[in-house]
Amino acid sequence: MTSTIAPASPAATSQQTRIPALHVRSVVAIAAALVAVELAVGARYGLHRDELYFLACARHLAWGYVDQPPLVPAATWIAIHTFGASAVSLRILPALAAGTVVILTALIARELGGDRTAQVLGALAAATSPQVLGALHLMSTTSFDLLFWSLLTLVMLRILRTNDERLWVAFGTLTGVALLNKLNVAFLVAGLAIALLIDGKRRPFRSKWLWTGALIAFVLWLPNVLWNAQHDWAAIEMVRSLHRENGGAGAVVGFIPSQFLVVGPVLVVFVLGGLRRLLSSAWTRSLALTYLILLAWFTATGAKPYYLAGTYFVLFGAGGVWVEDRIARHGGRLRLRGWIALMLAGVVVALPLTLPVLPAQTLPKSGWEGNINKDLSATLGWKRFVGQIAAVAGSLTPSERAHLVVFAGDYGAAGALDFWGSRYGLPHAISGHNNYWWWRPQDTPDNSTTIAVNLSRRHLLSIFTQVVPAGTVTSPHNVWTEERGEPIWICRGQKVSWRGAWPAARHYG
Repeated sequence: MTSTIAPASPAATSQQTRIPALHVRSVVAIAAALVAVELAVGARYGLHRDELYFLACARHLAWGYVDQPPLVPAATWIAIHTFGASAVSLRILPALAAGTVVILTALIARELGGDRTAQVLGALAAATSPQVLGALHLMSTTSFDLLFWSLLTLVMLRILRTNDERLWVAFGTLTGVALLNKLNVAFLVAGLAIALLIDGKRRPFRSKWLWTGALIAFVLWLPNVLWNAQHDWAAIEMVRSLHRENGGAGAVVGFIPSQFLVVGPVLVVFVLGGLRRLLSSAWTRSLALTYLILLAWFTATGAKPYYLAGTYFVLFGAGGVWVEDRIARHGGRLRLRGWIALMLAGVVVALPLTLPVLPAQTLPKSGWEGNINKDLSATLGWKRFVGQIAAVAGSLTPSERAHLVVFAGDYGAAGALDFWGSRYGLPHAISGHNNYWWWRPQDTPDNSTTIAVNLSRRHLLSIFTQVVPAGTVTSPHNVWTEERGEPIWICRGQKVSWRGAWPAARHYG
């Protein structure tokens, strides 16, 4: 396609009234390649612990959950009723989201005045970034969160470029839907608002369209707010619990270094060039300030490294424009080929760290290595785990099996037992972890033999008089998992009813 304008200078200080055409073939080819890779490895290893939990949530559809709003459980319900209940079926929508994010990054580069080079490099940066490769491989709130952040960034750029205040309605609508997926998008909105004020752009706050959009966002989010009000503001307690678990000096010190892994080491210079490009232009400076504000906030609070991931798409797009400008000024087709080669080299290194491309037996055996990317090991061994619980159940007497209770300490184990347990004649699991606690043991019989896993003997002795070991959880190829080595208990002599024991069983995290 032919560009309608020449590439913008990095020193540009005013909005462009026209922008280049989207180079559809090149951009879509990159997006399609990413979708193909994600789906090609979709069936490897198995379901993730969070996906097993989402399957359980999909059987209890509601306007909210302790650890998330309703969108992902609803998407899971749609996936299993459209494609079936399997790892691949759950990962079709995230893979499509990944492809969409790549296209949106190219559109962001185009919005910034980038022509073919900028659009291709921006799209390729997104497609080869570890954050996209790993996070959008799984059905998760993060997958759709990245999609919404890139969409909102594109709309924000269009508002800043055109001064079309009616677009605040679209921005508000997207924000409302995004809040039904993950509350983190509120950080983006707050960061943008502060950046606009710092940058002297106060006009939007006097626009009726902005407040109309804000009202739409709140109305869309309201059902989730009401759910939380009816459930003791569980989301707030969840945030506090996560901060206690993951905060601290180590998280503060490690946040900025962790961004090298989130964005990909080979893209650091590219991203810094994009940040410089945004800062150099008056109409895009607010986006750069938003990134810097959120970087400072997440560092100070010791947030999880991926919380900032959604801000990098505008930096990828701007990085493409930065490279395109340099080529326009200094020439050098080799410079473009060098960037492409660097990104492709980066993805070769990132693939085994982010996607299940290697044989399972090559995964780390020790905890410190496994923690580099816990998501890979979290997809291994769940069906085997259920088989182990079934084997313990098989050692019980027929009368004990007839009224058996299975008590799991975390939602991954409970989700696996609920998904595969019926094949072994196991009952649905009970658990105090996150939303499982709210589902409560409705028909769970008291005074029955209980198999417990991922729970301390001390806690179990507060409910039972007899707690004896029946084995430990093993993993395929002895690969490190969070469950490996956890004791499996047989509990008898219940001295506290499930109703009485349940308040102390709650664990958010």
